[in-house]
Amino acid sequence: MTKKQKLIIIGFFFFILVFFLIIKNHYTKEVSVENDDSPVSSIITCSLIEKKDILPLIDFSGRISATNKINIISEVNGISIINNSRFEIGEEFKKGDILLRIQDDDVDLELKSIKSQFLTLLIQVLPELKMDFPSLGRKMEIYVNDFDLNKKISNLPKPTNSKQRNFLSSKQVFSNYYKIKSLENKLEKFKIKAPFDGVITKALINTGSNIIIGQPLGEFINPNIFEITTSINRQDAKFIKTGDTVVISSFNSNIKGIVDRIGKHINQLTQSIDVSILVQNSELQDGMYISGQIIGDTIQNVAKIERQKINEKKEIYTIVDEKLKLKTVNIVLFQNDSVIIKDFFENDCLVDDYRNYFHNNMPIN
Repeated sequence: MTKKQKLIIIGFFFFILVFFLIIKNHYTKEVSVENDDSPVSSIITCSLIEKKDILPLIDFSGRISATNKINIISEVNGISIINNSRFEIGEEFKKGDILLRIQDDDVDLELKSIKSQFLTLLIQVLPELKMDFPSLGRKMEIYVNDFDLNKKISNLPKPTNSKQRNFLSSKQVFSNYYKIKSLENKLEKFKIKAPFDGVITKALINTGSNIIIGQPLGEFINPNIFEITTSINRQDAKFIKTGDTVVISSFNSNIKGIVDRIGKHINQLTQSIDVSILVQNSELQDGMYISGQIIGDTIQNVAKIERQKINEKKEIYTIVDEKLKLKTVNIVLFQNDSVIIKDFFENDCLVDDYRNYFHNNMPIN
């Protein structure tokens, strides 16, 4: 056999081999397409959906603010005097303690002077009063004998009729009495007292500072009672009410509070409803940003499933008569990676693992 004949034979066999491979590949593709609707051979499992009662946990976040917080402002002029405790950030005071004093010597001397004049007036009026109105005169005599320039003025004996009242008024007794009461009230403003147990969080003056009316001096808060204002989705807000328990999860130990107030309008900025939460705990601090959950009202006859098992059309895959069936459900509430649903039957079998090739009415083994 010549060399040329050998090359022809080899070429012929090579052509047959290529032709055979092309035919085989084409046949495989046709089989794959034709069998696309055939039952899936891999195992697909499902779990029955059970109806039960669920306590919804509604997430929230917000900034803590002290419920009892006041700005300390002066109502009088003078030089600041700080005694006992220092007027500085972190200083604690009990209710009624003096936070700071403003020098009041001039007002105190003026008050004593007017009290002395008032006492002189009462002594001058007393003889005539005892003569014309004996019962009131006896009471007024006791009042004069107990009068103390260094103590707050006591209440005047009350006249029992219009004649007694008119007599005291004509002698300028009432006008001088109320002038003294007014000065006593003014003198009290030179002592700024703590309205509740608390701590100073801002101190804007030093000892000896000159103070004017309306000047901010600092800030005072109760460090144990706080309020958290947050916004809740309008759909979620219908599951909460005043008094519901709140768990703050921003700390190692859960801190509990209660829902104090729920807004009745939509916040224009967030398009949600404002909710105020009350918390009493010394671990918290004014200005902190925290997060937590509100334990809402029980939702009855619902189920909780994984969020990834519901598509954008609010449908889930179930198995019915060895076929995959898409079923529309009603979403009640989203909760992190889960979703609470209703409008299903207890015998609905929810597919455990979804795959990207699933479609409605797809047969399975």
